[in-house]
Amino acid sequence: MDVLKEISKRAKEVDGAVMSYLQEGDVPKLMEAVKHYPAAGGKRLRPVLAIAVANAVSGAGKKAMPFGCSLEIIHNFTLVHDDVMDNDPVRRGRPAVHVLFDMPTAIIAGDAQFARAFEVLTETDVPPQHVKRLFRITANTVWLIAEGQQEDMDFEHMPAADLAIDDYMRMIHKKTAVLFECAAEGGTLIAGGTEKQVAAMKEYARLLGLGFQIHDDVLALTSSEEVLGKPVGSDIRNGKRTLIVLHALHSLDASDPRRRTLEKALGNDGATPEEIKAAIRALDDSGSIEYAKKLALDYAAQARKELDVLEESEDKEFLKGLIDFAVGSRKT
Repeated sequence: MDVLKEISKRAKEVDGAVMSYLQEGDVPKLMEAVKHYPAAGGKRLRPVLAIAVANAVSGAGKKAMPFGCSLEIIHNFTLVHDDVMDNDPVRRGRPAVHVLFDMPTAIIAGDAQFARAFEVLTETDVPPQHVKRLFRITANTVWLIAEGQQEDMDFEHMPAADLAIDDYMRMIHKKTAVLFECAAEGGTLIAGGTEKQVAAMKEYARLLGLGFQIHDDVLALTSSEEVLGKPVGSDIRNGKRTLIVLHALHSLDASDPRRRTLEKALGNDGATPEEIKAAIRALDDSGSIEYAKKLALDYAAQARKELDVLEESEDKEFLKGLIDFAVGSRKT
């Protein structure tokens, strides 16, 4: 299976549904802001995951479409607010919402997406005994994402010595992996899966999400601005305490010139492109980028084992392919 081609095909099936839920509104400026990121396209990984899991469990993928769209709208709401908090000027190769419109509109647009997401969720055809559970896990997911985002921002201002790699893993679980978990758990519930399948699919998605975020951190340093759709190394300039940065800061002595090079650029709004490039080289030379790559692959191997709970099918093969995409074949 060509997983990239398959993701693109499945994403296109979701695109129209997502945008159809973002048409109604009486304030043109707000609606333009609400649709700005979703209209840019993307892999639609959260809805694609929910639908694929529902299909793999019992062929109930169509029933999972509204739920998947709800998660995609939630994902976009978090992106709008993230860009406000990080003051990132570009997203998916387009001006960020707060840049194209203004800061207040961006905040309101995110709020509106959040509200619309739960409105869409009400259209999901889910077994009656799981209705409350589906709403609860979705709402709790948004809460955990908020906690993760707060920790991510707080970490930027904390000395590296006060942060452990476990702190980072807890943060990215909340900020990134929980939305994948929600997609897989919800997809299984919608399909009427067993509790064993629910647990396995949730764990599969947790591991997938962790690997995805770690690989994302790698790409943010090793890819190109054209591919990323945002400046390379912006995480360093913003002072992000990524796994790669923490590993380097904990493994390099204070006198090591690579550490001094990294610390000079880390969290420095005025860092020059040359200083950012030098910091990235320091992270590479220290072995921290390779460390992150290996950990992402370890999570991928564990995630693959969780799929044993499913019968063989095209969707199961696709779920295997998603693992490879998340931690290896993905450029952005």
